[in-house]
Amino acid sequence: MPQAPFVPVIPAGGAGTRLWPLSRRSRPKFLLDLTGEGRSLLQSTVARLEPLTDQPPIVVTGSGHEAAVREQLDQLGMPAVVLAEPSPRNSMPAIALAAALVEREQPEAVIGSFAADHLIDDQESFGRAVASAREAAELGYLVTLGIRPTHPATGFGYIEQSTPGPAGQEDPELATSGALPVARFVEKPDRERAEQFLATGRFLWNAGMFVVRASVLLDELAAQIPPLARGVREIAAAHGTERYDEVLARNWPRLTSIAIDHALAEPLAAEGKVVVVPTSFGWDDVGDFGALARQLRARAANGSRGVGGTGLRTEDGNGPLDASDVRVLGSAEVDAVSSRATVYGATDRHIALVGLDGISIVDTEDALLVLADAQAQDLTTLVARLEERGLGHLR
Repeated sequence: MPQAPFVPVIPAGGAGTRLWPLSRRSRPKFLLDLTGEGRSLLQSTVARLEPLTDQPPIVVTGSGHEAAVREQLDQLGMPAVVLAEPSPRNSMPAIALAAALVEREQPEAVIGSFAADHLIDDQESFGRAVASAREAAELGYLVTLGIRPTHPATGFGYIEQSTPGPAGQEDPELATSGALPVARFVEKPDRERAEQFLATGRFLWNAGMFVVRASVLLDELAAQIPPLARGVREIAAAHGTERYDEVLARNWPRLTSIAIDHALAEPLAAEGKVVVVPTSFGWDDVGDFGALARQLRARAANGSRGVGGTGLRTEDGNGPLDASDVRVLGSAEVDAVSSRATVYGATDRHIALVGLDGISIVDTEDALLVLADAQAQDLTTLVARLEERGLGHLR
């Protein structure tokens, strides 16, 4: 069993433009309750990690969201450390700063980075995977959790497991943890490549979850990007002192803006220093409305609390018929005839649907979105146009 203290790190950043207009710059998706279960994605993430941790989690968020993050954590009643970034610098500086804070107090501690805006089912399987990752991390590896793919998804990155080497060359301690060596990380593929990946049986979805000793992460980062490691260690050394704000303001803008995948995972995989724990718990990064619609339907089918047809009237006026499958999140009043749709709304407008298939509708006070779920990832193109059309206030 793992012996080193375990400290979760929760990067809470990004605007979630593929979930606009629900998700805005001022209210990104990790602050939203996207499943109708009474908790935001951030709150669900913290609650999920609470049984697994030895120390309060560290949440790293933008300075503009610090107050909202603290408010939501207070609502949970769970202790946490909140670090505010002066500006977005991608995932590596955020995770590295948290690691430096942990290293300063407990050099042997293991950290685990888990995004604030993902959905995970099956707490028991998730806990087992994290326990295995902790064992492998104590051996000095950078460990990632890989999700066994259920279909050739094109919206996720992939992790390729190494092919078995000659007998006798395996790390026996690593084998007991259930982790396997990683050959490489692959960016989001097209459909044909994704199908090829699944056919080999060697590829897993990259969920962006990493577990590693804090000191190992920073030492490896010092070898890859020395100024970045040096900068976060200097900031962490000043944390809790009157110099902290000045040291943070001076160092933060100089830190390389880069994702942890590119900064560490990819180069260390090439050196044989990355391993993966394959797992099958339900996971989704809820990257767009198509993914969210699938999640809401799956949760409704499983009887999850808070997901269903609130405010929905169909042809018989009493409830869903086979001809209509409409899920409503919010207080919107919806009539539907022969439609399959997902509606997100909290306005007083009455919403009527006839003959729609695979549609998401988002009705807010200042914007109305009607989107084909099959083209959900194209929403970023529309959101990018808002600024140039003088509608930046809607973002």
